[in-house]
Amino acid sequence: MSPDISKPKLMLIITTAICLMMIFALYQKSASMSRNPLTTLISSAVCSSIQTEDKDLTFIGTSTVTVNPNMTLDQADIAFFNFVSNLHFICENSIRLGNTLDGGWDMCIAEPYRPKDQCLVYSFGINNDFSFDDAISRKFNCTVRAFDPSMRAGDHRRSNKVWFYKIGVGGSDTVYPWNNWTMKTFPSIVSSFGETEKIIDYLKMDIESSEWPSLVAMLEGDTLSRVKQFGVEIHMGNLKVQTLYQRYVLLKRLEDAGFRRWYFARNYYALRKTKNGFRSCCYEIVYINSRFLKT
Repeated sequence: MSPDISKPKLMLIITTAICLMMIFALYQKSASMSRNPLTTLISSAVCSSIQTEDKDLTFIGTSTVTVNPNMTLDQADIAFFNFVSNLHFICENSIRLGNTLDGGWDMCIAEPYRPKDQCLVYSFGINNDFSFDDAISRKFNCTVRAFDPSMRAGDHRRSNKVWFYKIGVGGSDTVYPWNNWTMKTFPSIVSSFGETEKIIDYLKMDIESSEWPSLVAMLEGDTLSRVKQFGVEIHMGNLKVQTLYQRYVLLKRLEDAGFRRWYFARNYYALRKTKNGFRSCCYEIVYINSRFLKT
């Protein structure tokens, strides 16, 4: 440590930096929710986690944005971004579970989405960060099944409510020959635990572009119909018009299955400015399954 910087002064610098990072994250969240970012920041206690538990879901509406293969790349990029960032609901009664920044996930706890006794969570993509899994198991007493084929750890019971499995979710049941990863489809994994008829309160998926083939397999059966809330990080890569169109069709199928976006956020670690606006490598989206809403 430099002799010119005292420990208290260093702690002040670190705390200020952390708060600034949290402010930026809150700004991204509030901007994505089509609310005034400044109002949201003022009304939220910055660098704290104050939550209000007396508010409900607010339906915003549906989007008419479409992507078609005859668009130019710029047109398809703008249309796809507008499509995925458009929210169907605002959930004022929400919390973040796990890390404040990367690794944590937002959950709507407005009824009927608040986890109850014997709640169940499937969490794909851990990367040695169990902050979300530990938090949701402690707060709601949920059973959590966590999966990641890339970690060195083998199958084990992490805690009283959290189990880890060295398995990955993908588009088919297979073993990758180049790294010996065991991959299975989401319906196959759920079936292996005898939980095909159980309600899954939260499905989390951050699997570095494997979400696309996984979604195809997930939409082929009815396993998703019993998922109450679905948090997924979509990864973009270097895209062509046809790829954007195919991904739009896939996410539109998810909507047709009853899933509605209430949360959208850019991954600010890879945020960049383009001629079409701010873009990132990946976006966090959280859906609620509207089939659980009373009509």
